[in-house]
Amino acid sequence: MKGSEKWMKYLLLAEKPDQAKKYANALGNPKKDKGVWRVQSSVLNAEVIVAPAVGHLVERINPYTNFENWEMANLPALPDGFAYEPKKDTAKRFKAIKQSVKEVDAIIIGTDPDREGEAIAYRILELIPGALRKIKYRLWANSLTKKGLEQAFSKLKNPKDSINYFHEADARGDADWLVGFNLSPFVTIKMKEEGYLDKKEHSMSVGRVQTPIVSLVVRNDEAIENFKPSPYWQLKLIDPEAKVTFGNDIKYQSKAEAEQMLQQLANIAVVKTVTSEEKVQEAPELYNLTNFQSEMSKLYHFDATKTKELVQSLYQKGYLSYPRTDSTLITTNEFAYLVEHIEDYQKAINKHLETPNRSPRKNYVNDKKVLEHYAIIPTETIPDLSELSNDEKLIYQKVVFRTLLMFTPDYRYQSTSVILDNQGLEFKATGAVTKDKGWRNYLAVKKEDKELPDYQEGQTITIECKLLEEMTKPPTRITEQILLKKLLPKYNLGTSATRDGMIDLIQDKGYVTKNKKTGQFFPTERGKLLIHYLDQLEIAYTNPETTGKWEEVLAQIGQGKIQKEAFVNKIKWAITKQIEKGKQL
Repeated sequence: MKGSEKWMKYLLLAEKPDQAKKYANALGNPKKDKGVWRVQSSVLNAEVIVAPAVGHLVERINPYTNFENWEMANLPALPDGFAYEPKKDTAKRFKAIKQSVKEVDAIIIGTDPDREGEAIAYRILELIPGALRKIKYRLWANSLTKKGLEQAFSKLKNPKDSINYFHEADARGDADWLVGFNLSPFVTIKMKEEGYLDKKEHSMSVGRVQTPIVSLVVRNDEAIENFKPSPYWQLKLIDPEAKVTFGNDIKYQSKAEAEQMLQQLANIAVVKTVTSEEKVQEAPELYNLTNFQSEMSKLYHFDATKTKELVQSLYQKGYLSYPRTDSTLITTNEFAYLVEHIEDYQKAINKHLETPNRSPRKNYVNDKKVLEHYAIIPTETIPDLSELSNDEKLIYQKVVFRTLLMFTPDYRYQSTSVILDNQGLEFKATGAVTKDKGWRNYLAVKKEDKELPDYQEGQTITIECKLLEEMTKPPTRITEQILLKKLLPKYNLGTSATRDGMIDLIQDKGYVTKNKKTGQFFPTERGKLLIHYLDQLEIAYTNPETTGKWEEVLAQIGQGKIQKEAFVNKIKWAITKQIEKGKQL
């Protein structure tokens, strides 16, 4: 804060009551007053009113109150813009914030440091006369510990640095509304007219992100169902004395061709090359939300929502950093306090690890690449684990252990590759011998050592030539782990904050089911029907690449590179074209 701004009066707008209480305590000695906290704060040299929302205090007004979008003649429905109003059940909270705005000289936005938090703040303040002009600072807190908040208060941001996240969230909300309000009734009406749905059946829901995820599950199921195994043949060379098998990637589609090549091989092969080098592998990267959700799904069958809620709970208690992050990196500031508390963390989770790597390394620490949030790590406040629920305890232990691995020794091994030449065909064998297990001492890894003989280049060895018949394998069925770790990031579907909600939604809508034991997804008949009908209409929302491209544009809005209006207008144009085309079919 500037020295000339002594003892101004600020409103600090928080997203939740619990968050507001932590803010107030970090600022000084707060007093509760009709739903807000009042603090004479030496931290900010100001009188501060800390007023909490309860998430989304305002809601979008349906621009078509006297309009029936479930009539084909009224589609597409494309309003010029949207208005918002306070929710009836949160009117007291809104009134308290509105009164606080009138009292203060300036406003500090302190909602969650993400797109949703930005949208919550601006949607509230837009409805209060004069509030937008009073916005002066943005609190960006990745940790809710007292120390973490004090650091955040000492580095208040210019609100212009983050307002584009509001525009991105706004564009995302507009696009989702336009797609759902138009295509859900359009598709439902068409399907009922053509007899695909009974008149009394529930309406179909089409969504910008949910539908391509359903499509992925349907396509995967069909690929498995339609899969027909077919044989192929491969040649192998075996060194019988050393019991080493050499192979290549050539797959012969006919047995006759493979046998013909087998006949051309000799029982003597020449060692063409021997490559040996010592390699170093650092410990796994730190957790972001998506890779943590994926791991918890694989190991403990936690669904994505459960993992996020547990991390969120530990964040709100001040024990873990902000959960909705895409980053696996931290800055030098976080690294410094982690180093300081290494022994405390080990004691807390009752594990002793060798931790010689106490200098920042680029695979974990990079100040320039940490833009919004850093990786999920423990804060400097260490809980009494006996006071946590069993699931919270498990989550905390996993995060702390993963963080501590960053400090452990590297895994070092000798990698060897040997290539044999036999009548012009090359065959390869690889081996690896551990020199130092490093972090693998603490993390179970299936890979075992395989030591090759001391082959020399130019050496001739006697070998056996074998022909092996293999069968092609069906595609792997999609699991929650595969969705989170591979497919959703690959197609850029949703964000770390929304992916779990989308996975829940497609199940709630009855489009897919999940096997609780295996985490595998299966499409329902309703899900298949929706995707196949959308295919007939050539509606782009079955293609995850289309939605992925839109997500890229949304990210550019958040970066200030593209205007929100340009994106929303393209969505309107696309919806119009699709409905016009669908009406003609």
